[in-house]
Amino acid sequence: MIAVQGWKIGKVFGITIEIHFTWLIIFGLILSVVTLEIGQTAPDASRASLWATAIITTLLFFVCLVLHELAHSVMANRLGAGVSRITLFVFGGVSQLKNEPDSPASEFKVAIVGPLTSIILAGLFYAIYLGLNGLGVSSVWVLAANWVARINLALAIFNMLPGFPLDGGRVLRSILWSAWNSLDRATRVAANVGQAFGYILVGLGFLMIISGNWGGLWPVALGWLLASAAAGSYQRVQLQQALGDVYVHDLMSSPVRTIPAQVTLAQAAYDHFMAARFTAFAVEQEGAIVGMIRMEQFQPIPRERWEHTTVAEVMEPLDPETMLVNSDKMAVDAMMQMAEHDLGRLLVTDHSGNIIGIISSSDVRRLVRVKSGLGM
Repeated sequence: MIAVQGWKIGKVFGITIEIHFTWLIIFGLILSVVTLEIGQTAPDASRASLWATAIITTLLFFVCLVLHELAHSVMANRLGAGVSRITLFVFGGVSQLKNEPDSPASEFKVAIVGPLTSIILAGLFYAIYLGLNGLGVSSVWVLAANWVARINLALAIFNMLPGFPLDGGRVLRSILWSAWNSLDRATRVAANVGQAFGYILVGLGFLMIISGNWGGLWPVALGWLLASAAAGSYQRVQLQQALGDVYVHDLMSSPVRTIPAQVTLAQAAYDHFMAARFTAFAVEQEGAIVGMIRMEQFQPIPRERWEHTTVAEVMEPLDPETMLVNSDKMAVDAMMQMAEHDLGRLLVTDHSGNIIGIISSSDVRRLVRVKSGLGM
């Protein structure tokens, strides 16, 4: 799983759409490429017309990218895998799956629908290109429609490479899973293929750099991301299997240790963190938990200001959507929630919404190590 978070820009079908700050990099690069290509093919176009066409074309590409990811997300939600958000970042888009598909057929459907959507979009924009060309519309718009058609086709082809976690790698895993009736074995093989593709991209990128083409930095970065994501995806499946019968209430610590919001950082450091040797505490104000404070949040504050800065000023305010988990949830779901939102711990609630405990990623990893050591 590739886990990235960004700025929320809206919701479609209940799925949050986000833009990671690195998206601005790829937006600028694609805008430059489109401007250059259209400008070379239509040298008589005015500068205003050229830039307007390039901006609209680039935005259309990202709309197509969102539609590709939405196709995955809607299908995953229909089949129970669950997708909470889509994030656009420097290497495209990623749908954050809450759970792995529960069967080879579900995996195949979720994986294949994205490339099929891109192929349909490629056909649609190619038809628009032919129509505009036949009507004698300004050449810049004809070229724009042709470019969007070609980039969608390229997106479908690239995603169908059999390197997990690309769509093609997920299709490969679904086929192997069906043939072997083993998700673990199928994921291991598909992830190994994904890592191999990633390292090949890294190697090709370095060869480009050695030959003087600094554009090789892109395949190096993309290959490294693909290889890392493939390894992480296999670890996720292993974790899911190791924690298949463990619930949040089995691992949580209770009661929750709290720090009053009004105490200073100096008091919190010596009377709570040092005394209890904990790395994080819930923050309490007027009888209610209002946030969390971690020891890392002390570091940006100069030591001389600790006596004059309260916990409330530096704590992370409570976000029920990301920081709470029900005690009857599976432990693997809690672990995935922590990974999705880059959190080290979650507050645990009962059926009434009352906070009754806390669970950390270290609690989960400790159990996995024990079960692995015992051969369970």
